[in-house]
Formats: sequence, C-alpha cells, structure tokens
Amino acid sequence: MVKIVGHRGAAGYAPENTLLSFQRAIDIGCDRTELDVRLSKNGELVVIHDANVSRVTDGKGMVAGMTLEKLKELHCSDNQKLPTLQEVVDLCKGKISLQIELKVAETPRAVLQVLVENGIGDDVVITSFDTGLLTEMKSLNPALQVGLLFDRVPNGLWGLVEKIPLDFIGAKYTCVTTELVDRAHALGVKVYAYHVDRKDVGDRLIALGVNEIGTDFPKLFLDR
Repeated sequence: MVKIVGHRGAAGYAPENTLLSFQRAIDIGCDRTELDVRLSKNGELVVIHDANVSRVTDGKGMVAGMTLEKLKELHCSDNQKLPTLQEVVDLCKGKISLQIELKVAETPRAVLQVLVENGIGDDVVITSFDTGLLTEMKSLNPALQVGLLFDRVPNGLWGLVEKIPLDFIGAKYTCVTTELVDRAHALGVKVYAYHVDRKDVGDRLIALGVNEIGTDFPKLFLDR
C-alpha cells in the first residue's frame, strides 16, 4: 500500500506549515505529514519553509534574525501563526507520523532533542537536500530513518545510500523512473516521490512502484 504524505500539512487546503494545515492532514487521513524546520534567533525550532517570513506572513525579515517572541507576533492567512516544532508534535502525536525536513545547520541536534523528549523517534522520518545534515543526524542517532531529497538525480546517489546511510530517497516526481525505483528497491531503500499534485501523475508513479507520495492535495489519493 502506497503511503500518502501531506506536504506542509495539507497545503492545498490550508496555509502551509500551520496547525490548521496539519489538522487538515489528520482529518483527511494522511499516513504522514511533512514539515520544514528552521531556527529562530534564540535557537527555537520554528516550522516554516522559507528563510524569509514575507511569503507566508504579514511580516518581513529573516527567521534566523528574529526571536520566537517576534515570530509569534506575525500572522499567516486564516488567522494562523507560525508554530514551533513542539506545537506541531503536541497536535500530531498519536494521530499522524511526521516527516521533518532539515533546512539549516544546527537543526539535527535540536530536532533530535524534541524527538527524544516526546518519545516519538520511532514514528518520525528525517529528510533534507543537505547530505551533511543527514549524515550528522544519522551519526547522532543511527536508528532514525533519513532520506535525501533531490530534484535532479545527484551524481554518486547510490554511494550516498551506503555512506550516510540512507533509508529512503525523496525524488521530485519528474525524476522518478522505473530504473530509479528498481535500483533503490534492490538496495533495500524506499522511494518517496514529492510534488505530486495531479491524480494521473500519482497513478503513474504508483504503477512504477514508489512507496510514498508527497502532495499538497491528499484528497486526490485518499477516500477515507
């Protein structure tokens, strides 16, 4: 059974990376919800994709240049606020698995602390485009599942599978081929395809044998 991962919550139906969006992913019945984490000026884990707050809030400035107190004064659409990772865990624990994308340095140790404090390490997967962050996370806790994200198949991908080591690869849907899926599965690695926002594209990927699909519109693939 292919798992359906709600991208940034269920970003096609609610403001991305907000508690409302994560609740929508829960309500729709996603197997997992994806989110992004960055660090505030005072080292708090904040759930936001961009380095700058201007696209998703009514404010301006860099996440890393603002304290959590200042970030919490900002407003997202639908009367939402930027949540902390702990707030997302509080909402989702026991209801839906988390897929946490690491965006910047120093997040692996901070994220791991939250996972340990909440006892959810077995129900979380970690992703990043940055091989260094994944290597650091795997060295901190080898039991955590980690996956490399990419929008073009990187040179030396299969060597990275062994070196980091990777539990899955996260490919943009345009990169997914029969050869990629078959090679990954032969190495015991799962395939997560993301930005899958059309039913026909998802159906093609499922036929190729991907294990998980990441989408802003999970209702396309779930009738439960």
